[in-house]
Amino acid sequence: LRAKKRNQWVHFFIDDYQFERVWNRPGQYLNLLKSFGGIITTDFSLSREMPLAMQIWNTYRNRALAYWFQSQGLNIVPNVRWGDQRTYDFAFEGLPQGASVATSTNGCIQGRLDRRYFQKGLARMVEVLQPRTIVNYSQTPDDIFGEYRQAGLDIVAIENYAQTVRKAVL
Repeated sequence: LRAKKRNQWVHFFIDDYQFERVWNRPGQYLNLLKSFGGIITTDFSLSREMPLAMQIWNTYRNRALAYWFQSQGLNIVPNVRWGDQRTYDFAFEGLPQGASVATSTNGCIQGRLDRRYFQKGLARMVEVLQPRTIVNYSQTPDDIFGEYRQAGLDIVAIENYAQTVRKAVL
């Protein structure tokens, strides 16, 4: 809402409560979002600790808003989010094959177990969607993204807020 530059894209890699209002009243934000170059679609959370029904619901919300925004003429890059292997059956449905997709490692690769779940989900996403570009918000370490870079996938890194602030201070 406070962005001065409009020649950029909007993402929703923030706490869910901060964009819940977009889910509740998407039409209210349409003209604002149209004033930007495009959007990376919403990122309602999917965590392994959530009940599976909530993970399905949040995936539905991500896809429903993506569909609506695209039908209203916005340029979009679909965001892909998964939890554990139980989510693979629905996490990649309704997404284009061979296109650009977005994801985020922010808060998803801090522990060894979290890192492993992210790697397995990323591998499955690449297998199913065969994207040409993966836009990733936050860190893109070689042990996770290196094999995809070497295979010719375009990996685009977007710095997270902490990385941006750290650069500005140093």
